[in-house]
Amino acid sequence: MTRTLSRLALAALATAATLGGFGAGAPAASAAAPNSPSAACRTDAHGLSLTAMKDTSDPSLQSIQFLSANIGRAAGNGFMIGTSDAGCHWQTIYNAGKLSFAQMQFLTNAKGYVLAQVAYGKPNTLLKTTDGGASYAWIPTGAHPFERIQFLNERTGFGFTRAFTYKTADGGETWTKLATPPNTRYVHFMTERKGWAVVLVAGGYEVKRTLDGGKHWTDSLYAKSATLAGGMIYGTDSADVWVLLYGDSGMSQTSYSVYHTADAGAHWKQVVSRPTAGGGPAPGPVAPSGKLTGPAGRPTDMAVVGRQAAFLVAGSGAIDDLQFGRSLDDGRTWTNLPGAAPGYDGKLSFVSAATGYLAVTSFEQPAVYKTADGGSTWKKVFSLPVKP
Repeated sequence: MTRTLSRLALAALATAATLGGFGAGAPAASAAAPNSPSAACRTDAHGLSLTAMKDTSDPSLQSIQFLSANIGRAAGNGFMIGTSDAGCHWQTIYNAGKLSFAQMQFLTNAKGYVLAQVAYGKPNTLLKTTDGGASYAWIPTGAHPFERIQFLNERTGFGFTRAFTYKTADGGETWTKLATPPNTRYVHFMTERKGWAVVLVAGGYEVKRTLDGGKHWTDSLYAKSATLAGGMIYGTDSADVWVLLYGDSGMSQTSYSVYHTADAGAHWKQVVSRPTAGGGPAPGPVAPSGKLTGPAGRPTDMAVVGRQAAFLVAGSGAIDDLQFGRSLDDGRTWTNLPGAAPGYDGKLSFVSAATGYLAVTSFEQPAVYKTADGGSTWKKVFSLPVKP
């Protein structure tokens, strides 16, 4: 049963009344801040103060999600901010300092789920909001702190630990463990029944597919790899899938490959193969030097829009400059673009092939950037204040 956060000794978590533009009854086009929509756009902290932060880490942006070109949120350790005018102005939604947001998934402008630490260094807790993120209710997950969540609607969702997948059909009141293949390291469901998994097998990775909600899994792709460091799966269509597979890391370099299928796994194409001196060979066949090169660094996030556009951001602490690449033709070609922004980690949210947002973790100043040309150029729209 859903319990309020006060049952976790978090009564102080409750924030002020729902803010304009992000409440249960807020219209989608309402203003994001008291500023006039015609006022000049800002790039500073938009009034956010981090004095309430309780942990000892530097302020960071850890999650970003846009529901449309105008309405979106970004969150980090102790705060959540929102905009309803495409990043021109931002307002504080949550700033109690008690939640460190690892992931958020809003289904509407009012209702959403988040994974957050309720205390510094603690496992993630699953929470639900019905007022746009101003307050939260605890969703019990048993003895399984999730590393990642995926909700298809308000009642049907999945929770993922490092090796296991759990499903709820009643909004989190109960969870059932799904039968995934041994040594599964990543699962992504396109629908309630159609899903994909990255599995560690002898000598490499196997990408498997299910058509019945996880009851049965079939082999789809094998990629040889000397190092099995995991991977990620992206896509919005059950037949159009992108798979990222990691090789080894060393000297602030990571080897990786990106595969794509447009026909539900009948055929796969290796779109990116990036071996490195420090990380060794990339998973899969050895590609001719320079032919399938992706962004430098360790990929930190990918975004897929429909069946045409895919975007990849990668970073490295050695260079503190995020690298960016994309395909705008469903994987037929791949282009690496100039560095996106100063930083070593980034999270993406694209709403179209042209418009996207990037939450950046940086040694200097974490910030949110926006692109209106598919990542060719990025403009800062928000900067975190320096922690007192």
